[in-house]
Amino acid sequence: MNEIITVIDVETTGLDHTADHITEIAAIRAEVSADGSGGFKIREIGRFQTYVALPDGVVIPPEITELTRISADDLHGAPTLERALTALWYFARHSYIIAHNAPFDLAFVIRIFSTIGYSGEFVCTRALSRLVDPEESARLADVCARYGVPLNGHHRAMNDVDATLHVYAILREKAEINGITYRNVVIDSEERPLKYVPPGAIVRTIKRTEGAA
Repeated sequence: MNEIITVIDVETTGLDHTADHITEIAAIRAEVSADGSGGFKIREIGRFQTYVALPDGVVIPPEITELTRISADDLHGAPTLERALTALWYFARHSYIIAHNAPFDLAFVIRIFSTIGYSGEFVCTRALSRLVDPEESARLADVCARYGVPLNGHHRAMNDVDATLHVYAILREKAEINGITYRNVVIDSEERPLKYVPPGAIVRTIKRTEGAA
């Protein structure tokens, strides 16, 4: 199966989409296809990256700067949220949106996307990992380690996007072979309850599994 996808990742000032703000957005648009021998091919089409200006009075907490290495200096001259997300939408339109922990990323972008014409088609690779490997951790770093996908500079948007693209291509083939439904599926679990359900999402509830998060 050939498809055009856009893998996205946002870095933010915190985890609450109702109170926190985006500081960086990255995306890779690519064509993913089967190679005819049980593997896959990735043809990268383009990359998108921007910092995002914060509203007046909003600062990046020190612990977030320590985690992401994004500081106030990086945001000088950055576009507003509306401009940044509108540009992302035009970069990503007519493609499936892919994100690791898609409910988190979509919660931050949906306000703008929904006004432009978002169709609600996405894949959450964290959910995909739980569906393909239910006994294993679904953390991006752990999935990458399990499948030999490089993840350098974790918690910077483009680095996470690059890794997620390859994770998606690997797990997609496994899901297709095993007849696993994964498109628009999000996972609600005791250890990681859903805080936001994207439009059109199919919620699957999974009981606690040791080491899986």
